[in-house]
Amino acid sequence: MWATGVILYILLCGFPPFRSPDRNQEELFQIIQSGEYEFLPPYWDHISEEVKDLISKLLVLNPEIRYSAKCVLQHSWVTSRGQTNSRNLQREVTVNIERHFRNRQKKEATDAD
Repeated sequence: MWATGVILYILLCGFPPFRSPDRNQEELFQIIQSGEYEFLPPYWDHISEEVKDLISKLLVLNPEIRYSAKCVLQHSWVTSRGQTNSRNLQREVTVNIERHFRNRQKKEATDAD
């Protein structure tokens, strides 16, 4: 179910919930083990609180507390068929992905100097 949370996060904003600013594998592993992530603006500004709640219940380190498949199917975001406040979610996700990669390219160019 952890992977479901990661994939849902990526599908909605265009990048993973756990990232190492320096793209360091050891640091990334530590970040994942800490379970710390955030819903970064502006990428998440128009994403419903319901789906953020679902993701938060999937990205729980302790598997005893983490949502099961049965709980996911009973979650209000799933039972409401994933409705969103956004009228053009596909466009927003595309824009978020493009923005994320542009920002990453700028950072890489700056770091190279």
